[in-house]
Amino acid sequence: MEKQTLYHFHIDKWTPDTLPMNRLADYLVQLAKLFGSEDQVHFLKVNKGSAVPVIEVEPTADQNVRARLMLVNSNEAPADLISAHKKINQYLREDNTSAYLKPRTGAKILEFKGIKTPISEELVLFELGALEGQVIKLGGKDDSVPVVLKGENGVFYRCNTKREIAKQLASYLFGDDVRVHGRGKWIRTQDAVWELEIFDIQNFELLNNESLEDVVKYLREVEGSGWNELENPQDELKKMRGE
Repeated sequence: MEKQTLYHFHIDKWTPDTLPMNRLADYLVQLAKLFGSEDQVHFLKVNKGSAVPVIEVEPTADQNVRARLMLVNSNEAPADLISAHKKINQYLREDNTSAYLKPRTGAKILEFKGIKTPISEELVLFELGALEGQVIKLGGKDDSVPVVLKGENGVFYRCNTKREIAKQLASYLFGDDVRVHGRGKWIRTQDAVWELEIFDIQNFELLNNESLEDVVKYLREVEGSGWNELENPQDELKKMRGE
């Protein structure tokens, strides 16, 4: 029978006698999100000495957990992983400490700088741009109507728009993705990360979700297009799109 893998989350400041239970709960909630595979990841205890929450991962989930943890500092990290990592660092800064994560018998695999993180000055930037996503929330009583878009990897964008645009967007609520154009308010946090605070939608367009097969079929039906003479029109279309 395979043994479960144990991970130790070492917090530099706290001990089991001084770590408040509600703060331990804060860390555990975010660690659960960090590890993923929540049904197969378990909190066992807090070791003596420094406060070291011990986390058990079932054998069938260990490979996925390790692969997920390796994504933390990469461009491929999903939004929920980034959020959990940032939240843990925030708690550590508030607690004036730092931490690291390691398997019980291995080397460190993840460091949480916490209080050691270089603090950048918070900056605000207003910039014209565009966002893409599904309209999942729309409504409000004021002239400026709140809109929420759900983008790729579970990212949510908070937006505002005029009532006239909101009425048009209402037709696509929970429907096909849209591309909205307007001005965003971006804030550079103390972690030197740019985050979108709010986006003012000035206009939008419906994204074309047609499949490649549908596009090829449409082109074949256009008289004089020459697509019917091509041996492999899908490959030719991919070349034109730079794929």
